[in-house]
Amino acid sequence: MDTCSLPVEELEQRRALVDSYLSQLTGNRGEMFEVVSFAVLREYFRTFGFALQRFSTTHANDGGMDFVGGEAIYQVTTDESIQKVRRDLAKSPGTKRVLVRPTVTSEIDDLCDGDVLETIELKDLLNHFIAWLLARDSRSRKSRHLQRILETALAEFRRENKAESTSA
Repeated sequence: MDTCSLPVEELEQRRALVDSYLSQLTGNRGEMFEVVSFAVLREYFRTFGFALQRFSTTHANDGGMDFVGGEAIYQVTTDESIQKVRRDLAKSPGTKRVLVRPTVTSEIDDLCDGDVLETIELKDLLNHFIAWLLARDSRSRKSRHLQRILETALAEFRRENKAESTSA
């Protein structure tokens, strides 16, 4: 389905696409989750005048800085292991961070100290961030926010592909 050709009123179709992209956690080494999470969070924060940036690509050696916004780095992974959380927390010690993961367990919560400002789960992306943007689109009867999410994700995937083709 070509999202750019959908009439602006077709909000639910766009939401269904974003939901399905976010739910693709396996088989693509977390690329879909990282890119679509970025697109959702970037659009959400943009509506309040804040910027979220993504400078690296999914498999770059970025020192644990998947996204950068305000006073924190965002560390994104689909790896559910506690060892991965420990490795991520060891990167950039003393730096404020937000963890973005499919789920957060009590064991992960116990590891998070003052440097972890917040954890965002898949259900938060779907039930809070996307739901809020969808409500604004529904109110205006235009799919501006959901369309921007899809356009941002597409641009990031193109950047990912370009990086992979130049490094191969």
